[in-house]
Amino acid sequence: MADQPRKVFLFYNEKNSGIWTKQVSELDSQKKGIKDRDIVITSYKLSAENETVWKKWDIDRSKPFTFILVGRDGGEKHRSNQMVTHQELFGKIDAMPMRKSEIKK
Repeated sequence: MADQPRKVFLFYNEKNSGIWTKQVSELDSQKKGIKDRDIVITSYKLSAENETVWKKWDIDRSKPFTFILVGRDGGEKHRSNQMVTHQELFGKIDAMPMRKSEIKK
């Protein structure tokens, strides 16, 4: 499973997309850190075509935004309805055993 990238899923409601826009900007400004930690970022707007993934991750539709971090093992590691700073994201990842092993190598 270690060959899987880490994933960040951004779920948002287009009517209230301000927090999503800020989150994307925050992550875009940290391309090196994102690449170093092998993170793939995917956004899912509330829509019929994204219905399956919203259900899979049990996203609360009453919230305008949900951030989910998924580890290399495919498990959810962090969820927030607030913007997550790159420091918080990188701190969570860098504390994971698999990441600590990667850093040692």
